[in-house]
Amino acid sequence: MNRVVCKTLVCNDGVVGINGYQYLLDDEGYAKRFDTKDSAVKFLLDNGENIDWIEEWVEFETITEKRKET
Repeated sequence: MNRVVCKTLVCNDGVVGINGYQYLLDDEGYAKRFDTKDSAVKFLLDNGENIDWIEEWVEFETITEKRKET
């Protein structure tokens, strides 16, 4: 199953690129996963980011999740 994660080179202190990518994390500290890029953008917009910042600084990476075997 393909999912999307958000990452940026902007650190919390405003420095760009020095510490590598920063990922949007969920409540448990893991990279927050979205079903689509559009749902990730909507989440960012709903949580106070503006579209110009998103378009300039946020990268969306598609990852493949392995299915849990039961």
